[in-house]
Amino acid sequence: MKILIDGQTLLTPDINRGIGTYFKNTVEHLLENDFTNDFYINTPHGAHLKSLSPWAREKLCVVDNWAYDIRASHERPLQSVAKAYSDALNNDIEKRGINLYWSPNALMDNVFLASRQQSACCFAVTIYDLIISVMEKTYAKHLPPAAMSRYKDKLRRLERDYDLFLHISRHTQSDFTDALSVKDKKHVVTPLAAGSAFRPYPFPSVTHNASDYVLYPGGFDPRKNMNRAVEAFARLQARYGVDERISATQLWIVCSSDNAAASGMLNYAEGLGLSGKLKFTGFVDDAALVALYQKARCLFFPSLYEGFGLPLLEGLACGLPVASSNTSSLPEVGGDVATYFDPYNLDEMAERLYQTLQAPMDYQSRLERYEYSKKFSWQKTALLTLEAFADFAKGN
Repeated sequence: MKILIDGQTLLTPDINRGIGTYFKNTVEHLLENDFTNDFYINTPHGAHLKSLSPWAREKLCVVDNWAYDIRASHERPLQSVAKAYSDALNNDIEKRGINLYWSPNALMDNVFLASRQQSACCFAVTIYDLIISVMEKTYAKHLPPAAMSRYKDKLRRLERDYDLFLHISRHTQSDFTDALSVKDKKHVVTPLAAGSAFRPYPFPSVTHNASDYVLYPGGFDPRKNMNRAVEAFARLQARYGVDERISATQLWIVCSSDNAAASGMLNYAEGLGLSGKLKFTGFVDDAALVALYQKARCLFFPSLYEGFGLPLLEGLACGLPVASSNTSSLPEVGGDVATYFDPYNLDEMAERLYQTLQAPMDYQSRLERYEYSKKFSWQKTALLTLEAFADFAKGN
């Protein structure tokens, strides 16, 4: 079987986010575990390919075309660029006899979703979430009307042109099949995983003492629930601040932010009585992120909606107790190991966070959380993906 991987993600900032983590790990493990299929990737030659390992680049056949360089898309009308991309892709599928085309990142506004022009090739796609559909009223206030229109157009195209849907959680699959007329098509759940670097520190030493901060992988995206996270932390301090350990605890927010946004949130926190208790780390690379997880008291994850919730799993892999929202896919990922709360209920958030701060941090407890996280692995994700590709090929 000839498999063509859409390479647009390599050219976007998403290569350094959760989508990029999925893309790189899944592609690497696909290539590592399969020696019978031929793998292609449509992307220009260039330094962006170095996001993949040398041996992966060696195994992939690069399909280059000027239309695949989406970095220059702003220089021409968007509709014209999208058509050129689709035309080039379909031509290469036909010319090279591609059996399966896989789009690993379809719904982001910074990539194009190809239209299908012939039926001999299976069109597969990975679906991360239906956030914009599920929270449409909220996102309509933050996204330009043109971006909302493009998103809805992509959903219609997925419904019409695509055959195989890979979902990163059962909850995402449920949202997707409820929203679109695709129940009669093929759906497979291929969960995410924490990387091998995410583990308790030092491992397996028992001498590590957690630092006095709660880690919150947040963001200014509405679904990340930042205002309520800060308000719940303020209630924790007001209610339990007589405990010296709680009083000394800070809230560290891991996210990219400009100075104005961070300053505004710091001023808001100060008004809640949290002067000196809130810290923005800014963007951190994987090595720094692992260290932040390893040294924290606990993970606080009050997101309103997640397609999977990789930070929750990364925190558990580092041995952290986790206080998480009870929404969307999060209970599916955290299972019985995490503590859950209603992310709209500030009192409940504060109480569950307090309980999580009392959770044991001895070696055995950290090891149990780590072992739970190993139920998920990129190896399993790749094997499930390969199995889905093979099963679809057999059925057609």
